[in-house]
This record gives sequence, C-alpha cells and structure tokens, in this order.
Amino acid sequence: MQASLIHSLQFGDASGIQSPVSFGGFGSLTRHLGRLSAGVYEAINGDFLDASSLSLLNPYMPNLSASWLFQRAMSAKKNSNVPPEFINELLHVNFQSMQKLGDPVLRPFLQDVIQFGALSKTLGLVMLTKPQIIPSIFKQVGIPVLLDWSSHFFMLGYYTFLSTYADPVIRSLLTAFPSKMKYEWKRYLEAWKYGSGLDYKL
Repeated sequence: MQASLIHSLQFGDASGIQSPVSFGGFGSLTRHLGRLSAGVYEAINGDFLDASSLSLLNPYMPNLSASWLFQRAMSAKKNSNVPPEFINELLHVNFQSMQKLGDPVLRPFLQDVIQFGALSKTLGLVMLTKPQIIPSIFKQVGIPVLLDWSSHFFMLGYYTFLSTYADPVIRSLLTAFPSKMKYEWKRYLEAWKYGSGLDYKL
C-alpha cells in the first residue's frame, strides 16, 4: 500500500509487500529491508516526507502483480466448472516444468521471486507438455483476469529491460542530479530491479 498522507508509511506482513501466495513468509520480506531502510533514511535525511515521495518506497511491482494469477488459479471456488483434480494437476505440471528447467527457474520461484525469463520458460514448457490444461485455466480464472494479468506480464518484461539496460546509464548520472531528483530516481531504479526480480542472485 502506497503512502497517502505526509509523514506516514504503511507496514504489513510479507503478503503486503512481497507475495499474495507468500511461500517464503518473513524470509521473502527480508529481501526488501535494505531497499526500505536506505529509502526511509534518505527520505528523512532529505526531508522528502510528502505523500508523493514516500509512496515511491512502495512502488508498483509487476512481478508481484503477476504472481496473483497463481493465487487465483489455485483458489477453490464454490461453483467451479473445472475438474476436481485441476489444482493438483496444475501444481504438478508447473513444478515438473520448473524442475526440468533447473535451479535458475525453480529456486527463485520457491523464494517468492517472479522473473520474466523464468516465467516465460515455465509457461512455454507447460503449454508444450500439457496443452489440454489451458482451457481449464481459462475457466478457473476467467478471460478478464487473464487479460489483466497479461498487462502485468508485459510490464514485467518492460521492467526487466529497463533494469538491465537503462539502469546503468541513469545510475552513472545520479551524482549530478539535485537531491530530491536523485532520491526519486534511486527509487525508480529500485522499483525496476525489485519489480523484475533482478535483485535475486543464485
């Protein structure tokens, strides 16, 4: 939740900032502590305590938004029109695909980090391995949800591009920026990095 008042920040559990599924719980939340502590220090030190500046500490992260699809797909519905074994089959084929793709794909997911490359490979392998499960996914989550998820998936790729190619250019210019502009751009760079899962290292 982004700050909406001056001099205030909202804090919550792991699912509030990291994942709606929260496989890693508090452990997954700790990956943000360095980013948050540095950001809060810079905000206080520079007196950037307006709602707009503080909201940059909890930015939009497409990998977090994209992970909501897993939660929706695995949720049991009262009047579901998919086979009762659907959720187990979906979990099985996903983890089987990630296992085949190896640690660079499986380990980030198990630690609540969604990355564009790993997600693309997993989805591709699932569609090749068990294409018959695709109609059930459409039935379970619905077309509107899938369309909404597609926008987050696109933004995940876009953030990956920005963090990989634009970040080094902008970072080299930060020292020349005015203090508030520097604070803001550092938060944008962090949003790209964490929002694409590129903060994770094997």
